Amino acid sequence: MRYFQAKNQQGFTLIELIAIIIVLAIIAAVAIPRLGDVTSMKSGATAEKLKSDIRYAQELAMTQNRRYRVYFNTAPAPASGYAVVNNADGDANWGEAGEFAPDPSGKGDLTVTLNSGDYAGVTASSSVNPIEFNSLGRPTGGAATITVSPGSYTITIAAETGAVN
Repeated sequence: MRYFQAKNQQGFTLIELIAIIIVLAIIAAVAIPRLGDVTSMKSGATAEKLKSDIRYAQELAMTQNRRYRVYFNTAPAPASGYAVVNNADGDANWGEAGEFAPDPSGKGDLTVTLNSGDYAGVTASSSVNPIEFNSLGRPTGGAATITVSPGSYTITIAAETGAVN
């Protein structure tokens, strides 16, 4: 009689368990260094959003036949961030109530606060502040360079065409 032999043996052998541990260790060794680069990835995503928002300001200037500005780190933008505004009433005070560009996502005015929340650790600075687009989509202050850090992502705006790259 066989009293000690089970019909269906279930479970892992020691070799299978060691193989799984080795595979998990390899995955962890590859993934953990990339987790430390999250802020740099956020910078890249922020740079792409900023390029899109600058192109949006340029498009608004052309379609509405009105100058639009992108302010960085100074009023009417947040202390650390940017905003897209116009001067609809012509009183030389940009970004008053009703003069902020609408956020294309439908979430109020187009202002972005950097270095907090979803943008923690990310900052942006511009060689020209504000960047103003005329009704032809050209920057009135000439060429501009915006740097998004960390990672030093660079956005350029061409003087004659207003091309954003």
